[in-house]
Amino acid sequence: MSRDLYVCTAGDLATRSVASRPPDATVVETIDWLETKGFDVTPVIDGEAVSGYVELEHLRDAAPDDRIADHTKPVTLEEVISTDATFGEVLTALYDAPFYFLGGRNRLTGILTRADLNTSPAMIHLFDRITLLEDHFRTLILDVAPDWKDRVPLDPNIVEDIEQRHADARRSNIDLGEIHYAQFSTLATIISSIEECWDACGFSSDHRASSQLDDLTQLRNSVAHSQLIVQNTGEGLGKGRTIGAVEQTYATLTDCMDALST
Repeated sequence: MSRDLYVCTAGDLATRSVASRPPDATVVETIDWLETKGFDVTPVIDGEAVSGYVELEHLRDAAPDDRIADHTKPVTLEEVISTDATFGEVLTALYDAPFYFLGGRNRLTGILTRADLNTSPAMIHLFDRITLLEDHFRTLILDVAPDWKDRVPLDPNIVEDIEQRHADARRSNIDLGEIHYAQFSTLATIISSIEECWDACGFSSDHRASSQLDDLTQLRNSVAHSQLIVQNTGEGLGKGRTIGAVEQTYATLTDCMDALST
């Protein structure tokens, strides 16, 4: 039975209160303001007219007493994203560039950055889909590998925990199969260990299934515990999950969903 999924768009994620700077502000004043606010970019607005935008990284190379009007870049279509852009489209766009504006060249209604992926709408969207995939995994295992306990060398403590929780549920008149008491990480292990399962999910090998489902499990745990989705807003610098890693893991999630829904 299908169900409605939580939809998350660029408009849901973007910061709608657009803080800006006037064109006659100095570089040093604007750098201090950006660092205090924790912003990497800000629009430059003269009255009600949008002059463009400035980036913190570029201002650091400018003379401190310069007016930011001298370092303002125009807002072009390349820096604008549709309010209705899907979550997947947002991930792809933010992989290509660290920020986008909502609105247009003459009127800005929001700013979207990689850090906005750590907000509640993104977490709800991901948890909703991961939970549905978890249901699909259980159905798949029951259909093609009901003997999973005999076929997969799971940690005895994990099996014991599943059996204990199943027994407790039965005593409470909740009679579901044991697989319903397996955690997501255990389901991922079962899927990647049984060819009929990983093949049905669209993976080309057990190794690829194991690697990609491990990344999905880690993302799922971050979402479930309200931890950062994007842990490093740069790309290739520092430690932690980058926007590129989130995009790849989201592709794993959607590809599995599509494969199991057909």
